[in-house]
Amino acid sequence: MKLSTTILLPLVFAATAGTAMAQSAPLTRAQVQAELAEAVRTGDLLADTERGLKLNELYPSNYPAQPSQVGKTRAQVKAELAEAVRTGDLVADIETGLKLNQINPSNYPAQQTQMGKTRAQVMAETAEARRLGLLDVSENEYPKIATPEQVEQIRQAGLRAADSMNVGQLNRQ
Repeated sequence: MKLSTTILLPLVFAATAGTAMAQSAPLTRAQVQAELAEAVRTGDLLADTERGLKLNELYPSNYPAQPSQVGKTRAQVKAELAEAVRTGDLVADIETGLKLNQINPSNYPAQQTQMGKTRAQVMAETAEARRLGLLDVSENEYPKIATPEQVEQIRQAGLRAADSMNVGQLNRQ
């Protein structure tokens, strides 16, 4: 039991680390135990680290069958194909990977481009990142990684700067 705990526990933590760190609130002990029990029950634990296989992939007969993913209907596939033909979003040259709308752009409707950030937005985001201490980097320190909350604060600062601009300022930039 002790050997299996020392092997399984790090594997479970490694498998769930990405989702656990993405959440802002830490998991409770009961939640971690429930996730571990579910992973053990379904075989969703790494078994072969060299190939990255899970237990349910190595021994599928020992675990309940995974629900199959529902695919697209025939009508959905036909609609996607018709849209791709209309916009020229089909590969024309396999060697280069160019699409029809890249080879003959005049034959297809123009693709909409997204507007980039304004100078005021970039300046506001830079000021916010500096205020949060994310731009203070020296040779002796690792770069600081922004938390999701800090990324959102920086984004909001840029949006506030964009909202505060009037039409006259947009024409000058």
